[in-house]
Amino acid sequence: MTRLAPLSPADPESDRTAGDSPADGRTPAGWWHARWVMPLALALGYVLNVLFRLALVREQDYPTVSPDEPMYLVMARILAGRSTTEIPNDQVIPAGYSLLISPALRITEDPVYAYHLVMGINALISCLVLPLAYWALRRLNVSRAVSYIAACAAVLLPPVVFYSQFGMADTPLPALVLAWLIGVHGMLSEGSRRRRIWFALLGAFAAGYCLLTHDRGGVIIALTGLVLLVTLVLGWAPRIAAALGLGLLAAMFAAKQAMTAWMMSHVDGAKPSEVGNVVFETLENTRLMRRTIMRTIGHIWYFMTSTWGLGALALVVCVCAVLSPRFTRANRVVAFLMVALLGGIALAAAAGLPNDHRIDTIVYARYLSLLVPAYVLVAVAVLFHIRGWKKIVALGAASAGVTLALTAVLLHMAGKQLPKSHFILWGLPDSTFLSSLWSDDWRSFHGARTTAVALIVFLVLLALRLLGGSRRAGLATGAVGVVLAVFAGWATVAITDQVTVPNMKSRYGDATGFIEKSGLRRGDRLVMDRAFRWETRVTMGYEVIDGRTWTRSLIKGEAVPAEANVAVLNRFDDTSPAAATWPGVPAGWHIDRDVPEDHYVIWRRG
Repeated sequence: MTRLAPLSPADPESDRTAGDSPADGRTPAGWWHARWVMPLALALGYVLNVLFRLALVREQDYPTVSPDEPMYLVMARILAGRSTTEIPNDQVIPAGYSLLISPALRITEDPVYAYHLVMGINALISCLVLPLAYWALRRLNVSRAVSYIAACAAVLLPPVVFYSQFGMADTPLPALVLAWLIGVHGMLSEGSRRRRIWFALLGAFAAGYCLLTHDRGGVIIALTGLVLLVTLVLGWAPRIAAALGLGLLAAMFAAKQAMTAWMMSHVDGAKPSEVGNVVFETLENTRLMRRTIMRTIGHIWYFMTSTWGLGALALVVCVCAVLSPRFTRANRVVAFLMVALLGGIALAAAAGLPNDHRIDTIVYARYLSLLVPAYVLVAVAVLFHIRGWKKIVALGAASAGVTLALTAVLLHMAGKQLPKSHFILWGLPDSTFLSSLWSDDWRSFHGARTTAVALIVFLVLLALRLLGGSRRAGLATGAVGVVLAVFAGWATVAITDQVTVPNMKSRYGDATGFIEKSGLRRGDRLVMDRAFRWETRVTMGYEVIDGRTWTRSLIKGEAVPAEANVAVLNRFDDTSPAAATWPGVPAGWHIDRDVPEDHYVIWRRG
């Protein structure tokens, strides 16, 4: 098996590897190796990708994914110093992402303009995958040209772009994971003591901020702590580097706890997230073991198909790297982290997700999306370094075998459950794109067809690499990167048109549409009956930026908050008068407007 990188990484001063030719400026292509070329190319690529993302979300004016987006946006609102309000589900989740987007809610009280700013921040954060991907491939001794092309492909991958189109914590995670892996790899690679300390701090900070961003960060911080402890004990790196990394990791954990406590003190009736408790309770329940295993396999299967087989190729090589002493220690440890994180998150997600009878709970796309760029980049590095058509074919066969085996086990275990489960198009963007079945029907999920198309794409990429042989491996891998970038861009646009845009249009009535029809004004304080449409209730916590919201069982006589001046209640019977929507209405309230087409009535105090 060919090593993914030599014993020493690329020289950081010269930024050259074995894949690059000397840069003396006397050759026709000497300009390519000038120091200014790659920074300029990365800056240009970054700007173009930001503009591409902004073009995709140009019509998005409001959150559409409930309750996730409103939860992050409400926390961002509070972190921005705005008035407190209720939070969906009354649970405080990690607020690291909300902190990043909070400047948008400091600038304006207009929910539409603020959401546009959030999308802009998302684009800036998401496109950090480009320089980080380039840096990662250079550390794996891939040539500058191939590294740049592959990085451009990685930043266009649908799982990277899709979740950045919403106000969700999945936006920064792919970049954070790349920074984390680069930090660990640099700490364990040869280099000066000072340099390895900085890499250790980078890895620890990225791992800690993953924890501040989402509960998945718990798996990352645990693995990071393990690696740093082993490094400290065995002296794999300067012990001061491992010690400082552990210190920063502990500080980030403390920061997360402090941020959660602060947030809970500013949200009425809030409680901490219970995801961790649910995970451990499920794992301890032997009666749910089959369901947990089925979901774990389903999540990993989705990951392999959403990476078009390249994820399976990277997994095979990472397992080989962990077991083989022919790889460098840095590569072996990073390979272990990638495999452990894939399995750990898949297992935790399988145990933590509710029993909501949805297909995407069985084959969830979102939770493993943070690893998509890392796995694709490792696959590209393998194709660049491997020599000999027999090895390429053997790796391709093993990768296809892993994907097919996962498909077979998934369809066997979930075959009877899938037809009884709900199909949510938003939850299955990649598999829906591959199968080209876009309707909201469970028959739109076709596991075998998704696998077949993913493997066809994989075989095309592998065939391109085989055409280059051993002598033109770099050129062939570059061609693979170009095809991958084009296909990723097409897939991203198709998913945006078929999933993101329709989902956005369908939620208009829960956001801007409700604001317009209800006649809400600046400074209004809205109380909503608990029987009122759930999607609208959770969205209003963000939309009413300059006021606040409550949820109460008004129809059952629950007391109205003293500060509330507007109320909304369902109109269950269109034949009854609007006044009948609120039996026992308190004194001082009157009907402000009746919206019969949407079956609700707006009441106003005074």
